[in-house]
Amino acid sequence: MKQLLNISSDFYFYLLLGLLFLVNLTIAGSYILFTLLLIGLIIYLFREKKLPPAPRFYKYLLIYILFSLVSTIFSIDKLNSLIDNKEFFAFLLVPVVLLIINSEKRRLYSLYAVLASALLSASIGIIQTIIKGGVSLDYRLKGLTSHWMTYSGLLMFAFIFFVVYLFYEKRKKTKIALIIVSAVILVPILLSLTRSMWVGIFAALGIFIVYFKPKILYIAVPGIIILFFLLPQSVKSRITSIFDPANATNKDRIYMVSTGIKIFKDYPLTGVGPNNVKKVYPQYKPAEAEFDNPHLHNNFLNVLAERGILALLSLIAAFIAIFVFLVKKIKNSGAEEKRIALGVLFLFFGFLVTGLFEYNFGDAEIKFSLFYFLSIPFLQLSEAGPTSPPHVVGSAGVEKES
Repeated sequence: MKQLLNISSDFYFYLLLGLLFLVNLTIAGSYILFTLLLIGLIIYLFREKKLPPAPRFYKYLLIYILFSLVSTIFSIDKLNSLIDNKEFFAFLLVPVVLLIINSEKRRLYSLYAVLASALLSASIGIIQTIIKGGVSLDYRLKGLTSHWMTYSGLLMFAFIFFVVYLFYEKRKKTKIALIIVSAVILVPILLSLTRSMWVGIFAALGIFIVYFKPKILYIAVPGIIILFFLLPQSVKSRITSIFDPANATNKDRIYMVSTGIKIFKDYPLTGVGPNNVKKVYPQYKPAEAEFDNPHLHNNFLNVLAERGILALLSLIAAFIAIFVFLVKKIKNSGAEEKRIALGVLFLFFGFLVTGLFEYNFGDAEIKFSLFYFLSIPFLQLSEAGPTSPPHVVGSAGVEKES
């Protein structure tokens, strides 16, 4: 019973490890474990009678939630928007992670769980490709997830983080292992034919290499060119389609922009309500647009149309705050903390770039993974190593750098 009452106990830590492992494999299983974790958080609130710890950027996410709730009140379909608001529970993963992962050992095990999950999910995708005899736009690789965007998005997080992580790894065997695992994870990302993930990875790791050691580009650029010619024709055609203005999906992205702006003009303050773009899209889209879309394939545009200008501004403020606090963490940290913060920073940048072409912030699995990663640079570790900077916890339980 004592294990159930203490959210920092091994019981809840194992639940969190299970969640991190299952998020790539089954959303139903993830929700079950997350529900148990939320029960632990509720017990913590009743016992401690204080707010749980949270990074300083978290308040901006709470403001975004507030304006989203206001949007729900004025929604064109209040019930539909209210049901969609269950997504806000995922935001509670941030304080849950900070409460449970309280040592370097636990943080390391949590990263192992994420890496093992990504490796298994990637392996399943490769096996599916072999069984199907290849990939095409008629058969999009999605592993055990519900959608190829979710599948490749989760793998993208792990790939970017651990590629950055391995650049700072000193142990030869560990570095070799990370290179092999990262290569395995990259294969299904390419085979998923998900262009937005490719752009996000290319932008994030390209900028990281410039930051880490620009001379690596002399090797990386020829390597990418060689890789391109070795790729299956379906993947090469998909890559070249990124630059094709006549491509149907490229044109549709342009139609979505004009449609989103039209919706915003009619509902500037509160939008049409969460999850309601699909209800009004047919009446706002241009006559030449072929498709009816459930969302606008862009985080910022979709939030603007769904939730209005105030929600969008609060979300932008949250993203800026996350970026600023990660940069500060990198500047003020020792070696281990720095490489974790760097991995999260470039992972987050990849997420933002991808979000220009896909509404990935509306995906529950993506939120689980994203909020885990955004939490780990700000953990309050009781067994901090010698390279870790000292820190204190403010009166509201929010971490502050010393």
